[in-house]
Order: sequence, then structure tokens, then C-alpha cells
Amino acid sequence: MKKIGFIGGGNMGSAIMSRIYQHYSVCVCEKDKKKVQQLRRKYRIKNMELPDLVRHAQVIVLAVKPQDSGAVLKDVRRDFGRDKLLISIAAGLTTGFLEKRLPPQARVVRTMPNMPALIAEGVTAICPGKQAKAADILTARRIFKYIGATEIVQEKWMNAVTAVSGSGPAYVFLFAECFMKAAQSLGLSRDLSRLLVSETLKGSVDLLLQSQDDAAQLRAKVTSKGGTTQAATEVFMKHRLDKIYDQALKAAEKRARQLSQ
Repeated sequence: MKKIGFIGGGNMGSAIMSRIYQHYSVCVCEKDKKKVQQLRRKYRIKNMELPDLVRHAQVIVLAVKPQDSGAVLKDVRRDFGRDKLLISIAAGLTTGFLEKRLPPQARVVRTMPNMPALIAEGVTAICPGKQAKAADILTARRIFKYIGATEIVQEKWMNAVTAVSGSGPAYVFLFAECFMKAAQSLGLSRDLSRLLVSETLKGSVDLLLQSQDDAAQLRAKVTSKGGTTQAATEVFMKHRLDKIYDQALKAAEKRARQLSQ
């Protein structure tokens, strides 16, 4: 059984651990005692000091905040042997950034998962470093398949991926939050608003995935001329919803680039 060590047990790291601990030998290096207790209680995951974790694990998952990664990698470097693979889930960190802070010939893989990993409905973009082998990419895909779909992408697209799918769940939740509040403003109860909005979003996404029509075609099929849907969509377009999405994703991509510098 492959040994996987997580540096960091935050939201995304723990989401991944929750889905793979039954398939791999998993340990974690986490300073927050409450998080450690939760991981021990739920998944029987052992907490280790960083040097011990690096020596013990075959695959090391870097799951700390980007701004903390430099100091962490400096400590990882001391015990990082040629038999190790480093997988990063930190937003914005390039494979070059990781490789420069590890010993020569270090094998690294950059990834960008997202929060639906919690229910195995996530999507993870995978980008290999210069020294990564085909077997390393396969290892990454096998790990992340437990939290959803995977896709190999070129590194030049990783910041855009971060802006779209990495941060994307928050955009959906924000949309749902506004949708539910608007439903309640019509007099519907909080519970009924939540049910109607959630099931509408779920059904619409499932239809989009299963249909041969694209999003624009499906929207047109719902929209009758002079009807209620047209009245609502005209308000969205009047306020340039398309421009808002465009500006928001560009802002997220810009921030991902800044984090890599």
C-alpha cells in the first residue's frame, strides 16, 4: 500500500484524505490540534512531525497556503530523496517554483482540485513537472480519481483552471445564496427556497452534462418569447452578467499569477 503524507490538514487536504484513507496509508503534518483530533477520530490518520513524514511517505502532498510554502519546502528539502514524489495542491505555485526549492531531479506534480471533492464530485487538473515520469502522472490520477474527475493540462493553463474550477464552487454558492434570498423576497419560506433553488441547480447541471445541446441552446429552450424567463434574463443581461463573470474570472486568474511570483 502506497504511503501518502499530507503537509497541512486544511479544508482541501482533509477533503482529499477523507476519500483516500481507505485505499492508502495516510499520515499528516498539521499544527492545529483540533484538526488533528478530527482527522484521528474520523479517519484514524496519524499526525507526524515534518521530517518524519517526509522520510516515511512515498508521496508527499503539499497542502499549505501558497505564502507558507517556501519555508515548508526548505524543511522538506533536507529529507526529500529520489524515491519521493511531491504533489502540490497550492494555488498559483508553478512546478518550477517547487523544483527550485527541492533537490535536483526532484519529481513534482502540480494539481488544482476543488471543494466538491468532499462528496467525490470534484474535478482536478494535473500538470507534471520537468522530471515527473509517466508513472508519477498515473499515481496522481489514481489518487485524485477518488475525489472526482481528473484532467491533464499544460502548465500555462493552470492559473485559468484555478480561476474557473478551483475557485468556481464559491461562485456557484454565491449565486445560490443570492438566488435563495431573492426567492425569500417573494414570500417563500427559507426551507422551500433552499429546496427549490438547490434542486433546480442540480437538475440543470445534470441536464447540461447529459445533453448534446450547449448552455446557450438549453437556455433558449427554457425561454419563451414574452414569457417569465425572458423577463428575468433581460434583467440579468441589462446588468451585464456576462461581463461580471468575465471580470471576476480575470481577477481570480491575476491573483493566481501573483501568488506564483
